[in-house]
Amino acid sequence: MYICNVKQLTFYIKFIVLLAAVVLNVSLACAQNVTPDKTVASIESMPRSQAFAAMDNWLEVTDKKGAKEYKKLIASLEEMLSEPTWDYHNEELFVRVIEHAATASCLSENDRMRPEMLLEIVRKNAPGTEANDIEYETIDGVRGKVSEIASPYTLIYFNDPECLSCAKVKERLDTCTTLRNMVQDSLITVIGIYPYDNVTEWHLEPFPSYVVNGWDCSQAVENEQTYDLMTMPMFYLLDAEKRVILKNEASLNRVLKVINRLKGMVDSDIESKLDAVFNVTR
Repeated sequence: MYICNVKQLTFYIKFIVLLAAVVLNVSLACAQNVTPDKTVASIESMPRSQAFAAMDNWLEVTDKKGAKEYKKLIASLEEMLSEPTWDYHNEELFVRVIEHAATASCLSENDRMRPEMLLEIVRKNAPGTEANDIEYETIDGVRGKVSEIASPYTLIYFNDPECLSCAKVKERLDTCTTLRNMVQDSLITVIGIYPYDNVTEWHLEPFPSYVVNGWDCSQAVENEQTYDLMTMPMFYLLDAEKRVILKNEASLNRVLKVINRLKGMVDSDIESKLDAVFNVTR
């Protein structure tokens, strides 16, 4: 029992020292007027828990500097962290930023209204939460639900046959041996979802043979906005329990890097998976 307590104490001491270092580094960056993108890059290179602490501290420090500087920072962070095509895109950090802005002491009640409303959107299908289900229909008229997919991982590929970028990504998917082999080994299901109503165009669009080609037959994604699709194409990666690992990911390169890191973590809990992929680069 004594040894166990010593180990626990050592762990807590190390954690506190690391946290103090993180707080100091972020505080120094703020004091030296380091640009937000460089600070974000530094935070995103940290382990997930430390990155959360660093971001929280940065927001707290800026909150105390007043509304003008705080609003400027929030605007920069929102653009960098929420935009799927940016290298700094990070949904978990984005949620923390909006949550902080919704309660920031330097902001007026009117100023806090926008982040409060935005929270409903950013928390939808957030990493670690169960993804909204999608009822789909294949070209052959077979219907199914994403929640019924039995593989350890599910990669949802939101696409539009009228989207040029989707066509380019589909060409890459067609030659992607990593995903093809994982599908053959029953480790992952790759499902394309067309969320709109031009079914004629969707029927004419060829698809890689290993990818399930589905149409959102309930139209819930578009009409009920069950998914916030900021651009096309868009990837969502889910675990066996259909909890989100990657949200609104536009980079197939990052998707593949994340999947390679997760191959040996099928039986791991969701927090361990999120920790493992937090700072995988694009």
